[in-house]
Amino acid sequence: MRSTKSLFRVLKEFFDVDNIIDITELKSGHINSTYLIEFPTCRYILQLLNNKVFQSPFGVMNNVNLVTDHIRKKVIYDGRSVQKSVLNFVKTRYGQTLAIVDGEYWRCMEFVEGGITYEHITSPKIFEEAGKAVGDFQYLLHDFHTRLLDDTIPHFHDTPYRFERFKELIKNSNDESRLKECEKEIDFIMAHENIMDFITSRIENKEFPRRVCHNDTKISNIMVDEKTGKFMCMIDLDTVMKGSLLYDYGDALRMGASTAKEDERDLSKVGVDLELVDAFTRGFLYETRPRNNTIYITDAEINSLYYGFLIITLELGMRFLQDYFENDKYFKVSTRRPKHNLERARNQLRLVEEIEKHKEDIENIIQSNKKKLDELV
Repeated sequence: MRSTKSLFRVLKEFFDVDNIIDITELKSGHINSTYLIEFPTCRYILQLLNNKVFQSPFGVMNNVNLVTDHIRKKVIYDGRSVQKSVLNFVKTRYGQTLAIVDGEYWRCMEFVEGGITYEHITSPKIFEEAGKAVGDFQYLLHDFHTRLLDDTIPHFHDTPYRFERFKELIKNSNDESRLKECEKEIDFIMAHENIMDFITSRIENKEFPRRVCHNDTKISNIMVDEKTGKFMCMIDLDTVMKGSLLYDYGDALRMGASTAKEDERDLSKVGVDLELVDAFTRGFLYETRPRNNTIYITDAEINSLYYGFLIITLELGMRFLQDYFENDKYFKVSTRRPKHNLERARNQLRLVEEIEKHKEDIENIIQSNKKKLDELV
């Protein structure tokens, strides 16, 4: 933890620090450094942005500010609680949401009282609420102009671009031992070349609308009301950029509907929990259902949701394998697991096999939930 003195220097940019009663470091995040700041009557979250991961902190905050401002107006119009439905940032004494202290970038936001997050799925009901949160995020931002957003991480979910980089890496690699070790995984990825551009090509030809995407829809980024168990809002908005909602739908299932953690070495444990797929899909489609004579998700998107699950899982498997070849430059690895990224890659590629095996089941779940909602409209 930073010294109290150094933290107070930062906090002076946002508050009168004389009333602070406690500062606690929160260690759940993997990228930014986060602290809970307690006053007698309220609490705040102070974060140091990791500018090695986010090389344009002002671009990140520009996206976050635009998106949260838009959501705030919508939830007010809907008669919902601003404190529970959107992140609210504290401005510095200069009217900014980002403070620069000793060359570091800091931000502060109100603590969402009464909210909790989960590290793992504990029940289908919780995952249904997660689906509602991701769907509500799309509902609230369906009319946001995506051209306003910066590409803070270029080509973040550009699967064809990442595939081309992967091919170049394999072609130019002189590491014969790793090429032989990963021959099966490389062949598996190459065999899926025909679907790499399934989503991006449909965005380009306007079959899919370009939308605001959260881009990190794991369960721990969804705030749930501790008393009611109902979703409140999406948090950790640093990767918000434009793209396709299929990636957000798919990434949530990749993390939440797998029967194993993404680095499980025993591949026999890796599968698809169809009950959880159904729960998440039910919540997601409910919040994106047509209402007030407005369509919030198109039939083309709904009919292709399966490919969001499949392609984002394939993309992550490919990225893990590439990082293994590049000596773990991007993803953190355990010091006790020198082949951690290879193990992750094998896990995700096995999950791709399981998703393909259950293609008909997953598509039936999607269409069944769509039909139920159509009957309600």
